[in-house]
Amino acid sequence: IVEHSPAKPVIVFVQSRRQCRLTVDDLLIHCGADSIPDRFLNIEEADLQPHLDHINDKGLVESLKHGIGYYHEALDKRDQRIVERLFQSGTTQVLVASKVCNKRPFYRAVAERMQDTA
Repeated sequence: IVEHSPAKPVIVFVQSRRQCRLTVDDLLIHCGADSIPDRFLNIEEADLQPHLDHINDKGLVESLKHGIGYYHEALDKRDQRIVERLFQSGTTQVLVASKVCNKRPFYRAVAERMQDTA
């Protein structure tokens, strides 16, 4: 991601919600070892906090602090909406999503936005 899309949004599609979590965990390990651990977060954490306060999934809260969101069919609907807003606004740069979700209108809108920034 750092090499091929250092400043543009990235969606990583994976096979399952379990794979979402595993992929995010791997990305967080790399972020922790990086000189800029929150390089994918495009907002101050204090400004992000009001959004984080409304998220039920504590693992999601931690990943969003690094600018990495995840999205799968079993994620709480409110958490899904927050992840969508943060990614669409450019607040978070990386989104890991299960392939089951790739038919949602959200992904079509995001794909169009990503093409506009290319």
